[in-house]
Amino acid sequence: GLTPESIQTRVRALKAFFAWLHREEFTDTHRLARLGNYKAPRELVAVLTDDEVATILKACNQKQDWGMRDYAMVTLMLDTGLRRAEVVGLRTADVSIDGGWLKVMGKGGKERIVPFGTVTQRVLWRYFRQYRAEPLGEDVYFFLTLDGRPLSKDGFTSIFVRLRRRSGVTRLRPHLLRHTFATRYLMHGGDVFSLKQILGHTTLEMVQRYVNLASAQVSGQHRKFSPMDRMLGAPRDDRRLRAGLR
Repeated sequence: GLTPESIQTRVRALKAFFAWLHREEFTDTHRLARLGNYKAPRELVAVLTDDEVATILKACNQKQDWGMRDYAMVTLMLDTGLRRAEVVGLRTADVSIDGGWLKVMGKGGKERIVPFGTVTQRVLWRYFRQYRAEPLGEDVYFFLTLDGRPLSKDGFTSIFVRLRRRSGVTRLRPHLLRHTFATRYLMHGGDVFSLKQILGHTTLEMVQRYVNLASAQVSGQHRKFSPMDRMLGAPRDDRRLRAGLR
């Protein structure tokens, strides 16, 4: 069967097609005009934990040229939420390491400025100055293969296959780094308006999923570090808690 996301995409495509038929007078009526917009239910995706992030970064062997590149790439994605295509297409001329920002071409050909932090600055400088391969031809793209060629989408995918195997974090996917960045950004005090700009989303509705993720994450943290639980001692299981409420 189709996934909810696939159903949503197909319903939108069909409605657009029938609207075009009616607009061009191929049909007398817009036959799907009354069909409501199907919205796929959004499940909360568990973001990477601190331990998982540390394990993934450790799996990047920084003593090797390819390992330092992978380390720089993962660090950048966790600090900016860049998409796969944005990382692969990142141009050297569009990265200001000293300035702590980069320029990317996002979905729909929309250009945006994305900031990054001091740790990422240091990591990018180390990769760029010490480990990056000599470009084979014109120096255009920031992340290169070991022989100096632009990193392809297949090459990017292979990096994550290797990282999953070496780290043991089997759920690791490029988009999970984006989810992790967005959720932690909000948890640490970032606002939805700046997050929308950083991620390249067109509406605040698209950022709402990360608000929900952050809320779920905060609830989990509160369960672990509740001041009153620590002071008075929380029941070890729900049965004792329910018994105390009767």
